[in-house]
Amino acid sequence: MEKNLAKISQEEMDKVNVDLAAAGVAFKERYNMPVVADLVEREQPAHLRDWFRERLIAHRLASVSLSRLPYEPKQK
Repeated sequence: MEKNLAKISQEEMDKVNVDLAAAGVAFKERYNMPVVADLVEREQPAHLRDWFRERLIAHRLASVSLSRLPYEPKQK
């Protein structure tokens, strides 16, 4: 895969964006932030939803081995 994201095909760019969405869901779950994975999945292109599920599982498994950073929610 090309390292310069400006040079990759639109199909590969879509996969990168879906992977980024899955990483965002896993991050929010890890820090107990409000997120609904099903809603994020529905926002993804239909042909990439299986890819989203695969990447979400991979990111969830990877987060098990990571330590947590201190997260302080904004005070209202």
